Amino acid sequence: MSYTIHPLSELKASQLNEMSTLHLQDHGLLSQLGYPFARRYFETAIQDKRMIGVFAVDDQTGKLIGYNVASPEPAWHTSQLTNDKVWFIKEIIKVLFTRPPAFFQLIVSSLTIKEQMKDESDAIESLYLTVDENHRGQRIGRTLQQALIEECRKAGYKRITGSIETWNEASIRMCQSNGFVIKHTFREGKFLRHRIEKIL
Repeated sequence: MSYTIHPLSELKASQLNEMSTLHLQDHGLLSQLGYPFARRYFETAIQDKRMIGVFAVDDQTGKLIGYNVASPEPAWHTSQLTNDKVWFIKEIIKVLFTRPPAFFQLIVSSLTIKEQMKDESDAIESLYLTVDENHRGQRIGRTLQQALIEECRKAGYKRITGSIETWNEASIRMCQSNGFVIKHTFREGKFLRHRIEKIL
C-alpha cells in the first residue's frame, strides 16, 4: 500500500476524530480512559504550537492510519483535560464506575510521571506513536518515527525522550533501529516501562 506522511499542522478537523478513535488501539492510560479523554487531549494538544507531530494517510482511502506526536511539556497537555471542571468531573466519575482500574492508574501516573521526567527539561518527549492495527507490519511506525525525529531536529531540539512498555518488543526494536537507547526501567502503577532517549 502507499501512504503519505503529513506534518501535524495539516491535520483537518475530521482527521482529529480519526486520530482520537485510532488512539483507542493504544495500550496506554489515555486510551483506557476512553474516547472523550482522547478527543479532548488531542483537540487541545494540536492547538499548542510547541507540539510537534506527523501523521500518515492511506493514499487510496484518505484514512488516517498512524501518527507520532511529541512535546517539550507533556504534563501541560495532560493538565488541559481538567480545564473544563464540569466536563472533567462528569467524565471521570463515569470512568470511576465503569473502568475503576483506569481511574486508579490515573492517580498513580499523576504522582509518578514528573519524577521520571525531572532530568529532561531540555528534551522533547515523544508521547504517542500509534499505527492502525490493520496496517501494522509495514514499517509505517518506523517511517513515522523517522519523520518525527527529523521534525524535532529541524525545530532545534537536541534530544528526544520517551517511555515504552517493556513487553512491547517490536516497538523497542523499532526505536533502537532509529537510534534510541534504553536509559533505565521504572514502574508506573501496573505499567513497567523503559525510559528511552535519542541524541539528535
